[in-house]
Amino acid sequence: MKRPRFCPRPAGWLLILGLAALLLAPAPGWGEVLKVTQANQSLYPSADFASTPLTSVSAGEEVNVVEKAGDWYQVEYQGKKGWMPRQAFPTPQTAPKLPLGGILFGGLVGETKSDEVALAGKGFSPEVEAAYRQKHPEMKFAQVDQVEAFKVDEVQFNAFLKEGGLKP
Repeated sequence: MKRPRFCPRPAGWLLILGLAALLLAPAPGWGEVLKVTQANQSLYPSADFASTPLTSVSAGEEVNVVEKAGDWYQVEYQGKKGWMPRQAFPTPQTAPKLPLGGILFGGLVGETKSDEVALAGKGFSPEVEAAYRQKHPEMKFAQVDQVEAFKVDEVQFNAFLKEGGLKP
């Protein structure tokens, strides 16, 4: 007598495939490789700076992420598993900000007063600009004059407006 073979129905196959995918899929963070960007980093046995470091990790070294927990990453490095703080790795929030005021005007930008904002909205008249120049001799108006003197070809300007779907 033959024994019946196990042959699940189509819904059973979907269940089996789904379970297999869950079991074989890596946990969140597994397989992710991060490069250490900060000097003098350590691998800790627990997510705590008070614990004795297992080893040091130099800037430029790569580690494999095993798990993420708050501000700490559990990583594998040179056969050792341990924890490293989030600050050891690059993040978009820690990108350096350029001092735009210093680039444009050669110094830091001070606080803007409400009357200055109102004038900017209305535009400087020659009289207002002359008074502003007198009140702020430290400002470099040569760059402003350069920008004001810049001319744009009218045909190119209209083509730009049309291509961008802008109204004059």
